[in-house]
Amino acid sequence: MKEQYTIRIYDSRIADKLENVFENNKDIYGTKNPFMVDCVNRGLEAIERDLSGQNKLENLNDLYNEIHLTVNKLNNLIKLCEKNARETMANLTVNQKLLSCNYNLLLGLTENLPKKKDFVEAGMYDDLPDRFEDLLEEVLKVYLKE
Repeated sequence: MKEQYTIRIYDSRIADKLENVFENNKDIYGTKNPFMVDCVNRGLEAIERDLSGQNKLENLNDLYNEIHLTVNKLNNLIKLCEKNARETMANLTVNQKLLSCNYNLLLGLTENLPKKKDFVEAGMYDDLPDRFEDLLEEVLKVYLKE
């Protein structure tokens, strides 16, 4: 017995796009079922090629083209990762300063020392406490080992 599948597409943009492409190629497919089967087949081929690395290459030029496409995808991925890493480091730096400030302010409250808003805004309480600085150095040694 052959498998049968029913799909539901809730994204109206995808549904509209499918409808438009079918209408523009109605004379080739006749009905929507062969069109949808062709869409699934082409999608599976793209997934196999792009994600699984399975692609039937006809000649050496096809292989070079695939290598070129793969290198371009990897370069784009590297650029995206570098951008994300920079953004993450910026956020971590800001969060570290904020947490250090909060920690130092809480210590000041326990000592009943008044903290002036100007001092807080000037960054006087932003330094990482010594014990956390030591902890940070130890953790970095572990994670930056090569």
